[in-house]
Amino acid sequence: MRGLWLAVVAACSGPKTQTATPPNPGSGTVTAPLDAPEASQDERLAAIQKAMNELDEAAQHCWALAATERFDIEGDVEVMVDISATGAKTQVMRDTTRNSKLLACVSDLLGKYKWAPPLHGQAIQLPFKFRSPGGQNTIDRNLVPWNGQGKVSVAVLLDENNTANAQVSMVEIALQAGGSTGMRVAERAELWYFLGPATVNKKPVAAGDMMFVPMQVARDVAAPNADVHAVIVLAPGGREGSARAGALPTRELGGVQSAGGPVMLPAAKAKKYGPVTLIAEAATTKSPLVAGGIIELANGATVPEHVHEKETELVYVLSGSGTMTVGGVKLAVTPTSVVQIPPKTKHAFTATADVRAVQFYAPAGPEQRFKANTK
Repeated sequence: MRGLWLAVVAACSGPKTQTATPPNPGSGTVTAPLDAPEASQDERLAAIQKAMNELDEAAQHCWALAATERFDIEGDVEVMVDISATGAKTQVMRDTTRNSKLLACVSDLLGKYKWAPPLHGQAIQLPFKFRSPGGQNTIDRNLVPWNGQGKVSVAVLLDENNTANAQVSMVEIALQAGGSTGMRVAERAELWYFLGPATVNKKPVAAGDMMFVPMQVARDVAAPNADVHAVIVLAPGGREGSARAGALPTRELGGVQSAGGPVMLPAAKAKKYGPVTLIAEAATTKSPLVAGGIIELANGATVPEHVHEKETELVYVLSGSGTMTVGGVKLAVTPTSVVQIPPKTKHAFTATADVRAVQFYAPAGPEQRFKANTK
């Protein structure tokens, strides 16, 4: 996630005071006032500064949550926060982002934040300023919403909406046990990576296998015995509106298929070249549109800075973590990250834990360098 700036400025209103119970002259006791000693202005300002520091990262999380659907979110948000010892009530006073997901997240964040005692009884107005980057290179899969129909659900991980890159898209599909996509025709080239065992056109596939589906070829993916997930790369990409609504952009096969079937690519037959196991390449798919395999890097390993002239690189992290440097900007990569690097973009990577990930290129080509490096 890149390109978010947060500005927080707050001004305290006058304190809201409670009326103390007057002492009973005949009781011999004195009832303590309900109010604690009033906080000084310095204490309030210090509490606001503490909140500013802690809310900055959390507000970036809100932007990242909204940016899973579109990256071009920017503008100003001003929220009035009415603070008490037991919580806070919020009211949006101004919004130019026009993004309901961002607003809901920021309001929820401020309402649940543990405000310091000097601010109890205060009402403060916090302005947030968000700036849109030119695109997005990393997204946390945990933030991406799922939508579905029946036993099939879809999450759009990477597309033109959230990356500004229309060359290729990545979605993840989840099939509940007994679920099936049905026999449907691919409208674009598809490269599947199966995260669990499934069947394709009633034939078994294993976890780790890939499947290339040329355009206008039909496939029926099913989960006969247990839930299964699969990662799908679509070339060309675009704005995946249908997938965001919970349906892959494919049509039902209306008659007899005559264009052949999908190309099955078992991981057991793939060859390893250095850190990369090539499963799908032009030699096996008979298509230059997309390639894919598994990359494994040990903790501390580095991929030097390089650039792909015309190809987009996509990465679906299976395990491990590291730092991806894109155009000089360092980005955290976690076990739930997906990454996209557009053409003509300098990038490098350093593993901070053992990494295993699915790596795709669209079009195919850069994967061939791993063969050359092992000769």
